[in-house]
Amino acid sequence: MRIFSALLQLVLCFLFSNYATSALAQPAGAKDDYFIYFVEAGDTLSELSELYTTRSSHWRHLQQLNQVEDEMRLPIGKELKIPFDLIPVIATEATLVHYKGDVKINHQSATKHTRLKAGDIINTGSRGFATLQLEDGSTLTLPPQSQLYLKQLNAFERARISDAILELQQGSIESHVAPNNTGVGRFEIHTPISITGIRGTNLRVHTTEAHTQTELLSGKAHIDRPEQRFQMLSNGYGANISADGKTAITALLPAPQLTLPKRGPKGWQTELIPVSGAQAYLVQVALSENGSQAVQRFTVPADQNIVYLRPSGPGEHYAFVRAIDEHGLMGLDAMVSYPGQGVLISTDGSPVVSGDGQPILLTDY
Repeated sequence: MRIFSALLQLVLCFLFSNYATSALAQPAGAKDDYFIYFVEAGDTLSELSELYTTRSSHWRHLQQLNQVEDEMRLPIGKELKIPFDLIPVIATEATLVHYKGDVKINHQSATKHTRLKAGDIINTGSRGFATLQLEDGSTLTLPPQSQLYLKQLNAFERARISDAILELQQGSIESHVAPNNTGVGRFEIHTPISITGIRGTNLRVHTTEAHTQTELLSGKAHIDRPEQRFQMLSNGYGANISADGKTAITALLPAPQLTLPKRGPKGWQTELIPVSGAQAYLVQVALSENGSQAVQRFTVPADQNIVYLRPSGPGEHYAFVRAIDEHGLMGLDAMVSYPGQGVLISTDGSPVVSGDGQPILLTDY
């Protein structure tokens, strides 16, 4: 029995060690002028130098910079700094994978699958939504009344991880960064007031002339501003930064509890259990389960416990509901799905389409 118990402990230690190593060992974004990498078992400075700088000969510079005694025996989990000026990059593009309503790229009306590059500006109108996808699968969704400037769109030449700098000039952005867990070289969202650095995460940023708000739903992020550099933000927390530099970090409100949608006098509806501290609720409707194909956005008063869900064409719809606190920070999402509008079906079971190729929708109620 003692032998079995000892073996079990060894197995558990091995599994935990591997899990902890794999969780730490990945590209971890930027800090000042450095790319950050957490060392994993088997790493050497020459191999990492070859991968990220394309020259193994840079290992001596990395050894001195990171105060490494033995380049062949790096401590597992060590935060390794690699100067960005040693890392060759190549220009990449983003693709407009979804849009609805008034969306303009460089002041011209958008078309789906448009390719965007560094220097481009994308605007959404009062009812416009747009989603960009980067080379690594990261998605950036802009709700109405937003403007995003693509300041830098690169990837590390050999490692092919993102090196992107985005300027949110007004409105909001919802990001799903490095969804395949590849990590990022640098991924920053700049506003007139602050910089948010992202290390593979789900995060929202909202900005006006008076303040910037950052909401971290999952992953890792930090905030930089002139008064305080590299302030880490924890999962489930938000930062409210005013133009005078004052920062308030608070826990985001929890996701509201929602009932399964059902038919009511006004169509589909769901009931929510009020969230303590909620001043209102924001509802965003999308045609995709990950929320990237957003088509509607509206608020619900705090004293209203029924959310009316309107279809926006055929197909399954997904409603994301979040509570808004007294500072204007939006909390975690609850999600329910409901059917879209029915379409006219021909005798062979295929949808009947109009002259422009769109399915003919049936009136809902």
